[in-house]
Amino acid sequence: TAQPVATATGTSLTAILTVNGVMLLEDGKQSSAGVIPLSYTGNCIAVSKDDDTIYVGGEDCKIYVYSGDMKEKHVIEGGHLKPVHSLAISNDGTKLAAGDGRDVCVYNTSDYSTLISKGKFCFHLQKVTALAWSNDDKVVASGGADDCIYLWSIEKKRRVSYKFAHRGGVVALAFKK
Repeated sequence: TAQPVATATGTSLTAILTVNGVMLLEDGKQSSAGVIPLSYTGNCIAVSKDDDTIYVGGEDCKIYVYSGDMKEKHVIEGGHLKPVHSLAISNDGTKLAAGDGRDVCVYNTSDYSTLISKGKFCFHLQKVTALAWSNDDKVVASGGADDCIYLWSIEKKRRVSYKFAHRGGVVALAFKK
């Protein structure tokens, strides 16, 4: 009933972010009564592997945290100066990476504290459109509309850059298992 913007899947829960809100599917069948409206414009969405938490990155520079049935639990504010365009949950579920117009920030999912703040992982020249965690959760990769891919070491706070890695912008990233 509304144009899709982004989609994310946990184990059996799929959340479809649309221009009008969020629709939930459980094991491929619609579980929400249509599209659940949001009071803001969402740009990206992520679902935890245990299906208990849904994260929505907003045009208002905030990250909204919901329970698996879209009841608001928390709002992460002040972490981003630009709209949030990408989200990725670590494999162990303890960290959330979020990308905006140039920064990648990392948050602790248990208390929503900031592990890596704005200004630390900030070398993209255009919006961060894709994020992925390494299998051991020690590195987060970011890809952007600027054609670049960065690998960010969480422990060492260092980066490896691949400038102009993908002409036309990076839209998705994944680590080989």
